[in-house]
Amino acid sequence: MLPAAVQAEKTRQPEGVGVDQKLSAPIALDTKFYNEDGKLVELSSFFDSDRRPVIIAPAFFDCAMLCTAVFDGISRAMTELAGKGMKAGESYRVLSVSFDPGDTPAMARAKGKLYRSTVKNQEVGPDGWHFLTGTQDNIKPLMDSMGYNYKPDGEVRYSHPAAIMLITPGGEVSRYLFGIKYDATDLRLSLVEASSGKIGTLTDAFLLTCFRFDPQKGKYTPFAMGFMQIGGLLIFVFLVGLVLFLYLRERNT
Repeated sequence: MLPAAVQAEKTRQPEGVGVDQKLSAPIALDTKFYNEDGKLVELSSFFDSDRRPVIIAPAFFDCAMLCTAVFDGISRAMTELAGKGMKAGESYRVLSVSFDPGDTPAMARAKGKLYRSTVKNQEVGPDGWHFLTGTQDNIKPLMDSMGYNYKPDGEVRYSHPAAIMLITPGGEVSRYLFGIKYDATDLRLSLVEASSGKIGTLTDAFLLTCFRFDPQKGKYTPFAMGFMQIGGLLIFVFLVGLVLFLYLRERNT
């Protein structure tokens, strides 16, 4: 059960607040943000361009309700992923980007230190989960490029959606995950897809053949054609093996 205040904020969506999904759209990699050390860096510096996908989690750092629940959900998912061999900093990276221009690098550093310590099954450093702050001139282009819409709200400072974005190593939007709880399997498969198969295992590749992401349900669901393809491949392998077996037996006799 969610605390009542978090549940209320999660369901309250004023006009103009939400997500316009921009799948495959490039995000504003040329924007600049302050890292936890207070150094101004270009967002592109957090992207490998060839391997590691990036999870972007918009928030503001003195938010005590919805943002905190999102961070908790990310931490739990990272713990589960690390327990199955997919570690932050190695296979993927998380960026928590503040959309409040009043947030400071000191706030980002404190928040980063706190939440990295909550991840179990691995020791997460700033390379795995980093918190960024910036000016409105850079915040708005980034949020707009991802279709993330928020607005000032006198009641809770900001009204904003609970969503994280999975970005390809080249800087394009690959997937949106909504809510404050992120199923580890869905997140893992989303990361593998975002990397174009450059991370993950053969099992992940098999699952992506047989399952497809359903944006209506917000999770991966069975894909009939994928199962048919796998079934057809298995039948083909069986027939080839049978023919080879019969041929070798015939030759030996």
